[in-house]
Amino acid sequence: MRISGAQLFWMISSMQVGMTILLTINPAIKIAGQDAWISTLVAGLVGVLVAAVSSRVSLLHPRRTFVDYARSLLGKWPGGIVVFLYLAFWISVLSIILRQYADLIASTILPETPIVVPIAGMLLVAVYVNAAGLEAIARCSELMGPFVLLGILIPVLLVAKDVRLANLLPVYLDSGWTTVLKGALPPATFLGDCVMLVMLLAFVARPKTGFRPALLGVAVAGLLTSATTFVILAVRGPNASARETYSYFNLVRYVSYFDFVQNLDAFVIALWITGVFVKVSLYFFVATYGAAQWIGYADWRRMIKFVAPLCLALAFLPRDFLDSSILFPQKIAMPFILPFHMLGMPLILWGIAEWRGRRAKKRHSG
Repeated sequence: MRISGAQLFWMISSMQVGMTILLTINPAIKIAGQDAWISTLVAGLVGVLVAAVSSRVSLLHPRRTFVDYARSLLGKWPGGIVVFLYLAFWISVLSIILRQYADLIASTILPETPIVVPIAGMLLVAVYVNAAGLEAIARCSELMGPFVLLGILIPVLLVAKDVRLANLLPVYLDSGWTTVLKGALPPATFLGDCVMLVMLLAFVARPKTGFRPALLGVAVAGLLTSATTFVILAVRGPNASARETYSYFNLVRYVSYFDFVQNLDAFVIALWITGVFVKVSLYFFVATYGAAQWIGYADWRRMIKFVAPLCLALAFLPRDFLDSSILFPQKIAMPFILPFHMLGMPLILWGIAEWRGRRAKKRHSG
């Protein structure tokens, strides 16, 4: 399985932009008010930092996945425990993504459909494409990624004529850096899932060419999220936007040009589902491939039949939207996953790898 740097860019950008814009703008506005666009910009910088560290530590171990080099850097048992914690992270977040997707589908276009239908449907599609390998996911992302980004950007541009900059005032004075940074936590947690680069870079045909596309993919997602937040605040105002669970979809419904270009929400939902498909497929890949390596299966596809039912069962643990999209990010993702899985452990592994590399150079030169 080999992918190109361009395919990596489209995978990362299309994976991140949809759910970040949908689920994190409202929490950021609730915390930071009219300065939420600054918070999302800071979150984009955090995402780029996570991508940079994850890529650097992977490039020090070309052609090797996180499961391989974590155990070589930390030791067999400590490394095995760390890998297990990452597998738990990927599987639990995958299950939450499935539930968040199903909750949105149920609340917008299929209110009478049992929740199991969208969950099982999306999971089956992910299983199908994963059976074909990572190259299939990469090609789907390369084909559909431009439409996902344009589908997010075009409605934002169409409402730009209604922007009222007075809704953004005063800038920073009512918030301060503490509030701005708190508002950055929800989108940073979503943009930080590019930490899966610790697995994906091993499959780039020329690993060194994957560094810039990986960072660019996160940067594009972060900038698009910040620009969308800016327009939502300028058009709808911070008070109205804070009361809307799906601020972006309310903005899309606001689009109307000469009573002809309107009702774009169904079109945007279709493109958003495409982004969710890429995200679910990538999470499913790193979970199944990583689990197979951790256990020692030569054929990683054998893990699909174990991981898929587990994710399906876990997706029903959240009772409602409150559990999946509010409590999970607040109680688990922001206090534990962001500092440990996305920032702390990649930095530690990078430091250990650099230290060992310098020691090896000294011994060789001596």
